[in-house]
Amino acid sequence: MTDEGRSLAVRRRERLAPDLRELLLKQANLSQEVPRRPLAWPSERAGGGASRLRFVARSALCLVAILPFMVVGMGAQALVLRLWRNAAGTLPRAFLWWVGKVFGLRVIVKGQIARAAPVLVVSNHVSWLDIVVLGGLVPLSFVAKSEVAGWPIIGTLARLQRSIFVDRTRRTMTADIARSIGHRLVAGDTIVLFGEGTTGDGNRVLPFRPALLASVREAMSASGANGAPILVQPLSIVYSSLDGLPLGRADRPSVAWYGDMSLGSHLLRLLAIGPIDVTLRFGEPFEVAHGDRKALAKRLGDEVRSMAAETANGRPHSSAAQSVPA
Repeated sequence: MTDEGRSLAVRRRERLAPDLRELLLKQANLSQEVPRRPLAWPSERAGGGASRLRFVARSALCLVAILPFMVVGMGAQALVLRLWRNAAGTLPRAFLWWVGKVFGLRVIVKGQIARAAPVLVVSNHVSWLDIVVLGGLVPLSFVAKSEVAGWPIIGTLARLQRSIFVDRTRRTMTADIARSIGHRLVAGDTIVLFGEGTTGDGNRVLPFRPALLASVREAMSASGANGAPILVQPLSIVYSSLDGLPLGRADRPSVAWYGDMSLGSHLLRLLAIGPIDVTLRFGEPFEVAHGDRKALAKRLGDEVRSMAAETANGRPHSSAAQSVPA
């Protein structure tokens, strides 16, 4: 073979290698991350007209309905918190339900949230949309990192929900935050804690962090021997379909909001795409005895991981696995 022929063969192998590697990884069903190509959404495959029209319509709804509601709603919510504290969850729930409709979210609920006692709901975390989905379902509050309070739109949503903001750079604050969560639980609030402490790509449920689960112990201490039992309830969140088509392993990260993704570009993208189905699966709530919070974090993480996998592939999944199958 001539030098020119050998050079051409090398270039062909180099060009084919990434595609061959991706194919082999998929066939082996390995968890190694495969570089993602830009996703062609169903609406874009059918033509860009529907996507552009949807973007214009939803953007108009944001300007006409959502932004004025945010300005007026913050003042109204402050008044409600001052005068009618028992009704504090009504306005945020209505607002977040409306935001979900504007963004084309369709919520499918499996099971139900506990009602009989103060409950700490512990969930996986996929996107800022999780706040919209859960907050529009029932009156509740979130545990969120302190930076969220300053974010546009999302920060407003979180404040409307009376979120508990955590400064994760100050480890000495953990006990105070746990105590605050505990007292809110005793007061009858439903609190949502995202157990991973960050957002994931929608394919994996990361290990749950035990630190803030100390709030359960604080709540038990605050309620006393004769107080209402404190319940903990696992919840899985899976963004399951787009435009009526199931989302698989390659597609879920494009709906998720994680890593260094820009909030603005992600929000604009969501305004243009078709309806998104999100499946919430509530596990059985259980009372927590005094015990190891690391064991509690592992139990909750395993249950959420199993429920997420069951939603994704329609059959029970071993709690030892780390990934949500396609």
